[in-house]
Amino acid sequence: MPTGGRRGIIAGGVIALVLVAFGVFVLPFAFTTPPPIITRFVATRAFSPGAEQGRATATVAIRLSEPSNVSITIKDPETGTVIARLADGGQVVRTRTLAVDWDGTDLDGKRVPDGTYAIDLEARAGDKKFSKSRKVVVDTTGPRPRVTVVSRAAGCLTTVSAPGEPATVRFSARNAGVSTAPREVTARGTTEWAWGGRDSGGGLVPPGLQVIQVTARDERGNDFDEARTCWVGHLAARAVPGQPASGDAVGVDLPGGGDPEVTLTLRQRLGTPGDRAGRQVLGDPIGEATTGPASTARITIPAGTRPADVWLLAAVGTDRQALIGFGGTG
Repeated sequence: MPTGGRRGIIAGGVIALVLVAFGVFVLPFAFTTPPPIITRFVATRAFSPGAEQGRATATVAIRLSEPSNVSITIKDPETGTVIARLADGGQVVRTRTLAVDWDGTDLDGKRVPDGTYAIDLEARAGDKKFSKSRKVVVDTTGPRPRVTVVSRAAGCLTTVSAPGEPATVRFSARNAGVSTAPREVTARGTTEWAWGGRDSGGGLVPPGLQVIQVTARDERGNDFDEARTCWVGHLAARAVPGQPASGDAVGVDLPGGGDPEVTLTLRQRLGTPGDRAGRQVLGDPIGEATTGPASTARITIPAGTRPADVWLLAAVGTDRQALIGFGGTG
């Protein structure tokens, strides 16, 4: 090929490369794409209208690139029915940002039912338009954990499990003035509190029924509260025999050795520790109490009285008592 031809090819290649470089590096800056009308659109995902703590309102926040007419509506996502209007689109928004709140009420000012709603955003600036939707959940229902309280000689074991949603759980022994720090629990998680039967000053609480309060709260401020009873007696004991019949004489076995003097009393059984607070557990005494060494003291279940309807109360001194149900240990 002649030298002149090769030079022409080379020159043409150089020109082509220059044009490509111009298109890649220069043209994007010379002809920039204008930003959309709305450059940011965020909204609360879930809230509980009227909650005293937590999230009581939903907030919708947007950022605008230029003055625009903005419409923000709350709709039923299934029917498209407008539930509430947060911005009607009739006036031009000239600020760079806009934030509006929804309190969970409809166009008539009534609280909407729990459920999922659509937040529809529309904006217009001249010939330019913007449209987008997000979802928000109205949730006024608190967690629903399972709560169990088991009495022990020296305190109570309280278990909270499966609240159904992430929650913060707090325990307290109401009468003793003792409470725990908040604990985080997952939707299917479990947490326990072993309370040793001591008050806020470290002293032993008097023998008897105590109230364990459980409070669970979700992130939107919805609460679950439940109070259950627990027997704290500071005395381990079991009935002998453990499954007596009507008319039988019953004593107690106190683990740990020794033969202290014990007072035995039969009481009507109205309920069981671990039930919800407010329900009576101990009824009137049945017959007379008896006192004597633990190895020999006996009390008789009256003929015609079902053992299942009776509590046996064993006391050593004034600061230790065991509540014993026949068929189990107390």
